[in-house]
Amino acid sequence: MNRRGFTLIELMVVVLVLGVLSGISLLRFIDLRNTARAAEVTGDFRSITVAAYNYQSEGEVWPADGAPGVVPPVLVPLLPGGFMFDKGYYVLDYENLPLGSGAFMIGVTVTSSDADLMQKLIRNLGTRTPFFVGGASLTYIIVGASGAN
Repeated sequence: MNRRGFTLIELMVVVLVLGVLSGISLLRFIDLRNTARAAEVTGDFRSITVAAYNYQSEGEVWPADGAPGVVPPVLVPLLPGGFMFDKGYYVLDYENLPLGSGAFMIGVTVTSSDADLMQKLIRNLGTRTPFFVGGASLTYIIVGASGAN
């Protein structure tokens, strides 16, 4: 018998195989995206650290505390152009915490509603000094109570 085309079974097998392959690639894409975002957070930590040290070296005082998602105004000229603390998928918060007796702690906290991103950050950056994990946030300590990071 001379027939042309594909049977329904053959088409269903091809669709099934394509579906499995696309599902695997989508999971890999999400993991790579979170890896890139974790690298972006690390770069942001470094930029903020350099800006805070530059500000401190000019005025011998650390920048004041800021609101979550808002760049402290005194750091704006010291950060790269267009730098934002609210990236949509994560939010940064610069913190200047007085501890009493003249001691203080300077840090940057990152929070995200994406649990996979936070797990990637914790896995990549760790939970030991200068990083502190509390709930759904990760804090990078720039200057600790001892005056060192």
